[in-house]
Amino acid sequence: MSYINWVFHCLVSLYRAGLWLYLSSVVGQAGGYLFWLVVAALANTSTLGEVAYLVSLSGIFTTLLSVGLPSAVMHLYPATGDRRYAEGALAYTLALSLAAAAAYAWRPVLSLLVATGLLSAIYSAYLQARLDTKPIFAATAAGQAARVLLVPLLLPLGPDALAASYAIPGLLLIATTAGKGLRPRLWGLRELAPAGISVWAPGVVSVLGTNLGVVAAYHLAEAEAAGLVYIAQVLAGAAVAPVTVVTGALLPYLSSTPDKAPRSVKAARLALAISAPLAAVMITGGGHVLALLGSRYVQAYPALAVFTAGNLVSTMSGVLSTLTYAEGRYAATLAGGVLANATRVLLYLALGTAPLGIATSFLAGSAAHLAFFSILQRRVAANVGGLTPRLLASSLPALALSPLGLIPATAGALLSYMLAVRLGLVTRGELADVAKQILPDLVYAKIAPLAARVLDLVT
Repeated sequence: MSYINWVFHCLVSLYRAGLWLYLSSVVGQAGGYLFWLVVAALANTSTLGEVAYLVSLSGIFTTLLSVGLPSAVMHLYPATGDRRYAEGALAYTLALSLAAAAAYAWRPVLSLLVATGLLSAIYSAYLQARLDTKPIFAATAAGQAARVLLVPLLLPLGPDALAASYAIPGLLLIATTAGKGLRPRLWGLRELAPAGISVWAPGVVSVLGTNLGVVAAYHLAEAEAAGLVYIAQVLAGAAVAPVTVVTGALLPYLSSTPDKAPRSVKAARLALAISAPLAAVMITGGGHVLALLGSRYVQAYPALAVFTAGNLVSTMSGVLSTLTYAEGRYAATLAGGVLANATRVLLYLALGTAPLGIATSFLAGSAAHLAFFSILQRRVAANVGGLTPRLLASSLPALALSPLGLIPATAGALLSYMLAVRLGLVTRGELADVAKQILPDLVYAKIAPLAARVLDLVT
């Protein structure tokens, strides 16, 4: 295979893998949004806060026990082509899952969520490393649909039953992936440990900086405050979820290619072009989105705006930190993550348990993360930083129209995307390249002429 054909094959695989991850993210966010919408409609805010508390607490425990093995698999398996790294990670994760199930037996739902979270994360990492992400989408779609449909049946059983539904997508992924030839074996710990721990330690602090806000709000304030914080986080995450089509498979892709820096710049440009208009909608029009859940949730709007800004900053820094990790600079990844997220936790302690205070600490941590990795990856950061004026300009329609309502916000987002093309943040060639890979030939043949006429008006 020639070098050009090899590069093209890698790009095609990356697009397709990223597409399924993107669709998984969209379905996951939509399912989560519908889940909370149904719960909010059928239950009170305290019940929502109780479920959010259980989910957040299980997220903390899962991250603590994972020791970064999923990230290690996504780095070492593509870089070496040796599947034994994935098999070794699976063996260690099985042991940790059994230990977790026993340790959290005092509240069975935590045992279920933590054990499922650990195993599904390993299987997901294995599939991402292989750029075989379609099963992730299938499990996510089926699991989220089941969760939403089960809410009326689970609600009378209490918050624990509702929280347990979060395990359904993971259980489906485990069931479908377990037969793909991956067998646990005690192997590769010497390489897996440093690769995993370098991202695990900052990941732990990051999860504490995010999820501990919900847990602390539940214990120090009330369940209703925890519910407001969690809703703001969920919707803020939805604003940047589409960037998964670019960043979802970025780590295994960068780990397997020598041309890392230019690919990182392109990934950052596309990710920011995709996320900026949606983030603008949430920042200036998020109150209208929250109103769909009920008037009592509108008070979470300031926190939603700040969380969204933090996620947008994290999108920029995430590409830089992924590049650093793909280069094998584990100590730098560890230092940057701990520094950034320690800032988040310390500010959380200073600003208190109010939703806006928790959101502000999250934004500060994201900014610290970006500052650190911008220094570390100066050349890539400078190229990405040069996009800022065009990103701001393309976001203006969404920023201006979103306060007027959901329909104007939709129009503003569409205008912003058209401006992104006009300003060169996304080229026509890139749009055509992605469309060719993700659409069937017959569909592409019908859509391409119409899309070309629309782009002619823009460019």
